[in-house]
Amino acid sequence: MADPVIPVLIPRRRVSEITGLERSALYERIARNAFPKPVRIGSAAVRWIEAEVSAWVQQQIDASRQQTARGKRNVHR
Repeated sequence: MADPVIPVLIPRRRVSEITGLERSALYERIARNAFPKPVRIGSAAVRWIEAEVSAWVQQQIDASRQQTARGKRNVHR
C-alpha cells in the first residue's frame, strides 16, 4: 500500500513569498473565492496547504501563457 501524502501547512508570510501577494490582496482573493482558503489551526492561527497554493500559482502561469498565445495568434492575422 502506498504511503499517504501528508499535507504541508505553511504560514501566510510563506504564501506571500510564493505568490507575491501581500496580506490584503490575499484576503481579498479569498473573499472572492479566487484563492485557496486557509486551514484554522488554533483560535487565531491559520495556515495554507502548500499543494493548493502551488496549484493556484500553476493556474496563474497557465492562464497567462494561454492569453499570451492567443495574443500572438491575433497579431499575425
